[in-house]
Amino acid sequence: MKQPGKSLRKSQLVLLGLPEFAMYLAVIPVALYIPFFYSRDLGLSITEIGLILMVARVSDVFTDPLIGALSDRTKTRWGRRKPWMVAGTPLMMISAFQLFSPSGEVSNIYLLGWSMLLWFGWTMINIPYYAWGAEISDDFHERTRITGWRQAFGFAGNISVLLIPVACAQLFGYGGVAKEALMIIGAMTLVLLPLLVGLTVANLPERKILQPNSQPILRNLRVMASNGSFLVLFFGFTLMSLGTTVIATLFMLFTTFAMELEEHAQPILLAYFAVNIIGLPFWVWLSRKIGKREAWMTGTLLMTISTPAYLLLSPGDLMSFVLITVVIGFAGGNFLALSMSMKADVIDIASRRRGENLAGAYMAVWSLGSKMTQALAVGISLPLLGWFGFDPRVDNDPEAINALRGAIALLPPALYVIAILTIFKYPVSQQRLDRLRAAFDRRDKRYLDKTGLVTESNAL
Repeated sequence: MKQPGKSLRKSQLVLLGLPEFAMYLAVIPVALYIPFFYSRDLGLSITEIGLILMVARVSDVFTDPLIGALSDRTKTRWGRRKPWMVAGTPLMMISAFQLFSPSGEVSNIYLLGWSMLLWFGWTMINIPYYAWGAEISDDFHERTRITGWRQAFGFAGNISVLLIPVACAQLFGYGGVAKEALMIIGAMTLVLLPLLVGLTVANLPERKILQPNSQPILRNLRVMASNGSFLVLFFGFTLMSLGTTVIATLFMLFTTFAMELEEHAQPILLAYFAVNIIGLPFWVWLSRKIGKREAWMTGTLLMTISTPAYLLLSPGDLMSFVLITVVIGFAGGNFLALSMSMKADVIDIASRRRGENLAGAYMAVWSLGSKMTQALAVGISLPLLGWFGFDPRVDNDPEAINALRGAIALLPPALYVIAILTIFKYPVSQQRLDRLRAAFDRRDKRYLDKTGLVTESNAL
């Protein structure tokens, strides 16, 4: 794969991005549609839905570190990461279809069971997949290019989640409501997840770097807990993720009940994800000009300023709603691509320092933190609305609607401010990464001269 000083071919970037497209098909609807659909259409309590979705994510506290550690240690002729991705694909396919296309009576147990299986399948694919991506390149800016391409495929998945049901509604009269849209997305997941994961696994080779991780899981956790750069990035990311997930969880409810624009919800979301993609090249370019941390903070600050404007909107104010959402979407285009690139830098330093591959272990902890914040987002925001008396199944009084407005407009910016203050302390720049690599190279050379052996990192 990627050698120092060389860029990946576009065909390789496409192959690396294909699973991201399929993964987004399966997971984005959980935040966008499931709370709305299972409460209003299927009659479950919105408070219980929030708690159930939170429990489903918290269950990964055990599986995420386990899958990460096992994928670091796996040795097969197909590689370390690929077998896990293949094994997780059918589990995620089936659980996504059952969750999006429920048949018969639906209970809290049904929602909990299939949600837990969906996230377990996601873990089996996503942690090895992201670890694989972090290992492909050693170049500081090439990593941003890689994560930018991969994130573009994720955003394309977002757009497909919205565009295809809207197109089906226009062409065939089916797909215009949440229940129909979820049925279409479930069918797409059944087809595209195995197809796209299979194409990547079959055609993109893994890169062999460093020794496999052989340390006990608890020792890996202690090492990560002492890694200041990782902790700063981790907490900044999780705070940002918590804010964005609150918006995603409440968006359909806000559009339907506060803005009274349910029929426009899918086109508005489509515009949001379209500007995600449009803005992505700008943020990749800006990160080269001013640095990854500074570009990340710039986008987050723009989201912090824009989101409270939702409070100024009146029911039916479509154009202003679209404008604010588009600005937030453009600003948010930098978030995942830059944070994933920064994470790859941190993993590179940690792996070189230890002399063994730690990508899976770090990805597992990162994934777990992301899931915990997303669990908190639904576990706090939906019960909070229930506490204020909001219920999608009935007509809500002004106090309940105002609670919905306040939750989506004020809670995320507060989290963004804390995230900015946290990420300001992130210390890894290109210059520091180059200095550390030079120091590791000198260390490895001394070891090579002393022992006459060749380290795997020097053998590349």
